[in-house]
Amino acid sequence: MLLQLRFKHSLPCILLGLLGAEQAAAVGTFKVPFKSSIVPSKLGSDDPSTSTQNPGLKVVTSVHAGDDQTFSDVLIDTGSGILWVGGQASESYTPGPYTRPLNTSFSIGYGTGGASGTAYLDRVTVGGATVSSQIIGAANFTEGFTLIEPINGILGLSPPGSNKGEVIGYNTTPTFVENLYSEGVIDNPIWGMYVAPLGEDGVAEGSGEITFGGVDESRITGEVVWLDNVPDDTKYYNCNASSLYWNNELLAPGPLYAQTDVGVLFLELPTYAFFSIYDSIPGATIDSYSALEGSLVLPNNLTLDSLPDLIIGVASLNFTFPASKYAVPRNLYSALNITDDAIHTWLGPNGIGSFAFGQKFLENAYTVYDCTYAILEKLTFSLTRLLSTNSSVESRKLGFANLA
Repeated sequence: MLLQLRFKHSLPCILLGLLGAEQAAAVGTFKVPFKSSIVPSKLGSDDPSTSTQNPGLKVVTSVHAGDDQTFSDVLIDTGSGILWVGGQASESYTPGPYTRPLNTSFSIGYGTGGASGTAYLDRVTVGGATVSSQIIGAANFTEGFTLIEPINGILGLSPPGSNKGEVIGYNTTPTFVENLYSEGVIDNPIWGMYVAPLGEDGVAEGSGEITFGGVDESRITGEVVWLDNVPDDTKYYNCNASSLYWNNELLAPGPLYAQTDVGVLFLELPTYAFFSIYDSIPGATIDSYSALEGSLVLPNNLTLDSLPDLIIGVASLNFTFPASKYAVPRNLYSALNITDDAIHTWLGPNGIGSFAFGQKFLENAYTVYDCTYAILEKLTFSLTRLLSTNSSVESRKLGFANLA
């Protein structure tokens, strides 16, 4: 069975294969209404819970749980692995007819912020996908989310086994996707993601979509290309990209660590490649005052047509970004506190030899997240011979495809 979830995203002061199995045919599609809006910048805020001045992408869906409650504005996060609701918005979680107490609590950190509260077992529905026995946190304390309020929780979609110690008394707990698979709701523990591009007015052009259990073939052209997860990094979905070209010059040969992050707006480049681009354009500067602080700014005597393409290689695929895709639309300048007439970009530095594939990359690629190997890895503690006797098991976790 293959299920589809539509999610909504907004630009506040500002969030990949298959293990040799056939892809399931779609038997049901479900949608969640979405909205897109720009949340005013909080530059210079004295609020200690404001974790960053830079914009981040707010990607949200709705979760049904508790006493017949629907929690809207639940963030989708590919970098964490538990589900919690309530705590900050007006509606708190109330145990319902399917709720079972666990007599324990949860606590999770997100950089400078976090959430904590009571953990329960409950029946949980996201879109049309229902898990009968899902651990869910009822938050009674949150911090660090001021920039993206209101939020009603976080749906963590990181790999199974990535939430160690976050529910007290448990080593790890099953993720929502893991439970969809174990309860037979989906045939394969994989999910695909389409991120709708932001238009020139900052509004998403259509809705994003998560497909639980398979790939939405209507969204892609060609085959999904699979990449191994980077060894010794089990918390995130990641891979090694193969190249970065600017103006037909190879700035960074692979392997280049790359992590997908649906909560990041920028396309963050390896630091040395970022500064190579900076050095190649006379008059280029680094943003030091707007909501895009740290990003590349190009002089206004240039035009988008005169700027070169940025090309990122991922295995056999090349994703091309013309200037129209990496330049900030003029209509967004005011909302992002940009007061000059230079060409501001979505390009920023990430780290030595590494990418962060945020919104501006993900809206140009279809990504597929494979939980199969992570689930088998967890079983090795009690079934030590499973992996050694199943030679077909591979470590691939992240897939990419060109958009249709």
